[in-house]
Amino acid sequence: MKCRFTPQPFNYRKASVLSLLFLQVSINVFCQYNVTEIITDYKGYWKSASAAVNSVKPDNSHNLVSFSFNGNRYSTGVNDDLLTNKGLSFVPGDFRALPVNALSGVATANTKIGLGYMYDGVENGPGSTAPANNIPQYLTDGIKGLDLGTCVANLPAGTLMFPVSKILTPSIGDNSPDVVITQIADPSGSLDRYEFTDILGNRVGNYVDIQLDNISPVGNWTADFYDANKNPMTLAGGYTKTDRPIRLWASDLSSFGINAANASSVAYFRIRLSGNSDVAFVAYNNNSINIFNALLPVKLNDFSGKEISNQVQLNWQTGSEINSDAFIIERSTDGNTFNTIAQVNASGNTASQLNYSYTDKNPVTGKNYYRLKMLDKDGYADYSKVIIINKIQTGSTGISFYPNPASTYIVVNHPFAGSNEQLMVVNQQGIMLQLKKISAGSFQTRIELPSLSKGTYQLVWTNGKDVQANPLVIL
Repeated sequence: MKCRFTPQPFNYRKASVLSLLFLQVSINVFCQYNVTEIITDYKGYWKSASAAVNSVKPDNSHNLVSFSFNGNRYSTGVNDDLLTNKGLSFVPGDFRALPVNALSGVATANTKIGLGYMYDGVENGPGSTAPANNIPQYLTDGIKGLDLGTCVANLPAGTLMFPVSKILTPSIGDNSPDVVITQIADPSGSLDRYEFTDILGNRVGNYVDIQLDNISPVGNWTADFYDANKNPMTLAGGYTKTDRPIRLWASDLSSFGINAANASSVAYFRIRLSGNSDVAFVAYNNNSINIFNALLPVKLNDFSGKEISNQVQLNWQTGSEINSDAFIIERSTDGNTFNTIAQVNASGNTASQLNYSYTDKNPVTGKNYYRLKMLDKDGYADYSKVIIINKIQTGSTGISFYPNPASTYIVVNHPFAGSNEQLMVVNQQGIMLQLKKISAGSFQTRIELPSLSKGTYQLVWTNGKDVQANPLVIL
């Protein structure tokens, strides 16, 4: 963002104390730095900058790996190895999404949940199941909460509060980023106000007003936008597969007037929302700001898995749980894009060790990547490590799919695809009713079945030489 404050001739003799204070605040307000480059893990590696916007537009969840601010590239700690392997220089960091403590506004017809258009696996339209209507969830999802592929658009006017445990005073004024704010849809000319407060809600230091459309975009993404004032949510008319800009803004604590004398009074970070903010997350520098540990829903002692009879059994143990809601089991075939395959309810609150398990009955042949998304009742989430389980191909077909019986779609697990593989749905008379070319390099393919009547069919896989078939029942 360019500095919008232009010095004017100023008569200090005639200036009131109020005028001097206004001048000081104006400098803080208008001379902030915008983020000029971001790197995410979209399809393994995605880099875009305000001076060189990437023509590729992410269409699914992807996590912020690094960002450039004030002339330096800072890692978030999501995947420093990725940056190193690309030969990029960076300042190692540890950034995390602030957990939502309170949101005063109520979703209106203007409030939308934005999701990468392939988030639900459907290219043009809604998936078979409506996404969860949970605003805090989309502000804290992804690795360390830093998912840039989901957002809340037009957050209702009001206040958004984030709890702060402690400010580490050596970090104040070091010109490194302490707060990172996202804006990933269409900003307006209205201002949002950012400030730290004490436990009673009184401002500590000064506020910073940001006019979001003055921030230069660093990239673009393609999203579906769901009506957040409905439950279950519906895909808003005219908001399917639409392109939106990505903007990020960052600041040192000193820009908010935080110093060694008042830092101990800080209890919250507050955003006064104009009603036009489109937020993926608000992040903090864990080396500068501490958050209450009690906000983490689960202390995870162990997460492991093993193959048993062509299935994968996952086991995990928690040491304690606070306000925990559920464990979302996510699987990937490439280690980058994860999809939800199941949900296991959590205990809620306990100081005792608890053991959980889940069996994936349809792992793909080859590498299966698993992780746990640990969700609390307020929508805050944390992630486990990623584990890799290899499934050895057995049996005559080498393909599996679910659900079976099916109704509207199936997801097919198949051998690693080259360039000639196809899937066909064939009726009892041997007539091909549907043909799907498999994308090269994939292990998994989704097939929509909206036009097929109830009955028994054959799902046929072929690579031009071999033919493998499995019975498919449609209800």
